[in-house]
Amino acid sequence: MLKKKIYGLWLIFLVMLFGIDFAKQFDSYLRFKRKLNLKNPQTLADKVSYLFLHKQTPLMSNCTDKWNVREYITGKGLSDILIPTVGDPWNKVEEIDFDKLPKEFILKATHGCKMNYIVKDKSKLNLVNCKKTLQIWLNTTYGVYSLETHYKKIPHRIYAEQLLETQKSLIDYKFHCLNGVPQFILVCSDRNSSGKSMQVTLDLFDTNWESLNTYLQPSGLEVVGQNNINKPEKFQQMLSIATILSKDFSFVRVDLYEIEGKIYFGELTFSPACGVFPNFKDNFITDMGKRLKI
Repeated sequence: MLKKKIYGLWLIFLVMLFGIDFAKQFDSYLRFKRKLNLKNPQTLADKVSYLFLHKQTPLMSNCTDKWNVREYITGKGLSDILIPTVGDPWNKVEEIDFDKLPKEFILKATHGCKMNYIVKDKSKLNLVNCKKTLQIWLNTTYGVYSLETHYKKIPHRIYAEQLLETQKSLIDYKFHCLNGVPQFILVCSDRNSSGKSMQVTLDLFDTNWESLNTYLQPSGLEVVGQNNINKPEKFQQMLSIATILSKDFSFVRVDLYEIEGKIYFGELTFSPACGVFPNFKDNFITDMGKRLKI
């Protein structure tokens, strides 16, 4: 965490000296070895990065907020896909009454990514460790070290949701939508914690559920799958939901789950993988960049 804070300060220094585009290009190449063209955006990475750097809207930040987005989903007539909550947002760790929470639940931060604390059995919960982790999240302004500045406007809060399945077994369907139309689906499965990192298997499909795995490449602990993911039972309905939720944005990733034939909403994301898409090969982000109009 200290390294991230130092790196974030370094990026802020670069922004002050050379501007945000230079700092983003520096970060993209240093961490992902991907060059960005932000003066004349062409690829999907160029255009998505340009959008969240230069065309932010209040709605984008509001829908990045894990709690406030629930109101947006409800306003679209899709409240039935929301995961039930079991604890309203808390501004301080001390406000959380763990005695009132159910036996199993998941704690989430409203203002960041990968800030999920799974509790499968409250009787075995290490409360000291849990509270320490939550406090670290509340003290963290997510996105500083990746220049995802739309996160800066989100209040730092914690809330609790019903635990649907174990982290390992849950399959995440990430619908990438360009100009209000789903274009491809990144599927994340076989999640497995390895210390502070997360191993995950990735598969890529078009909207006809034809495999696009040849356009994927491994990155870190993320590996390319064997194309053995079955099409969800409610796939067409998921496509419709992604279309509805993406209409207000040039680009957004709509994350959905399907559990026992029911669709659940995950999140809306405007800067997946820092907007750099390291898991996609150059020819894929070039092709998708042509489809995205900004």
